Amino acid sequence: MINSDKGRRKPFISDVARELLGRLHAGERASRGEPGLDELLALGLASWGTSAGTYIATDARTAERSYTQRVARDIRAAMRSAEAMAALADELTAMTNTPGASGVCVLDDVDDVVVEIGRATTAATKCMLTAHPRIRSQETLDLAWETDRALREKGLTFRTIYLDNARSRQPEAEYVARMTAIGGEIRTALPPFERMVIVDERVVFLTDHHGDPARIPALMVTHPSLVTTFVHVFNQQWDRAEPWNGEPRATDSLTTPRSRRMLRRLAENKNIKAIAGELDVSPSTLYADLKGLYAATGTTSEFGLGMWWATSEQARQEREKDR
Repeated sequence: MINSDKGRRKPFISDVARELLGRLHAGERASRGEPGLDELLALGLASWGTSAGTYIATDARTAERSYTQRVARDIRAAMRSAEAMAALADELTAMTNTPGASGVCVLDDVDDVVVEIGRATTAATKCMLTAHPRIRSQETLDLAWETDRALREKGLTFRTIYLDNARSRQPEAEYVARMTAIGGEIRTALPPFERMVIVDERVVFLTDHHGDPARIPALMVTHPSLVTTFVHVFNQQWDRAEPWNGEPRATDSLTTPRSRRMLRRLAENKNIKAIAGELDVSPSTLYADLKGLYAATGTTSEFGLGMWWATSEQARQEREKDR
């Protein structure tokens, strides 16, 4: 068994991977599928031994150097991204301070936002691209239907992205079914994604995160270069999203074999750490699964998720199989 030295920093590995690493350094060999092997390979702590025809332990110092170099590259890349974001923030700030010339106008409250979006959509001739990472009420959807239908009747391309959990809500499902029936295109995506309205690829409305959230402020962007950038962002979100015609979600499309097993174990009052050990994955992997399930089902806690699972069709089918 290999023990870590006090005070020495090293990559975190699971108990399963640590036990396998100890055996490899003791001269044993590992085959593909061995629990913990993928983790060791990802960290460079194990490699394919050509002469041995199996997986063997990598020299510890060689693995350390390779890992350190990879982390250093990641840090440099992250720093470059942070510097680019800071430069963009400075540019946007400067533009906002001179709205007449910048192509960025601050709309301080929701009434101003509604007026400007109305003006833009009235003059629209090409397309309407929108992303809504929030639940939309029945009243909002009824108003949107009248406006959006009129845009489609004018021949505009219409694309909208909703939260993935909208598939579980009747108001959004009915709206989407009506819109897709007249040629609108709707997709859903897991959060996070930015709320935006793009009209004719010439004006963009974005949430103003700097303003007072209670007033629901927005930024109206007309600067051509910035508009092109935000259209690109929308298209990236669109490409990652899944098409939806308003049809009900099938339970088995929400879950995977691993997540269903996790849900069954949670129902048995097992904790995430214990379940992760049973499934031979890290707890962080299961927490990521939970986050996706929360977003997809509209729940916010393990209890709420358990209630959803207990009443789901997939769970009923599995109970039938066990009888």
